[in-house]
Amino acid sequence: MDTPGFSAFETNEITAEEVEVLFREFEPYLGKCKFTGCSHIKEKGCAIIEAVENGKIPESRYQSYTNIYENARKVKEWERK
Repeated sequence: MDTPGFSAFETNEITAEEVEVLFREFEPYLGKCKFTGCSHIKEKGCAIIEAVENGKIPESRYQSYTNIYENARKVKEWERK
């Protein structure tokens, strides 16, 4: 994240579904996707992807989201802290 003093993030501390709230630029678009439970990765009708395509969310921030999301998705429930 881009918070001063923030140097590391453990993906086993958060579920993949919770990652979206870590990105403040996503906030205006959350809940506006066509389908409930949108992962914002490849779904049609995704408000986040549309915002990225329209230049409203920087591509670099979206790439950070997808990386964290994919890493968090790989963590098994029993591995979570």
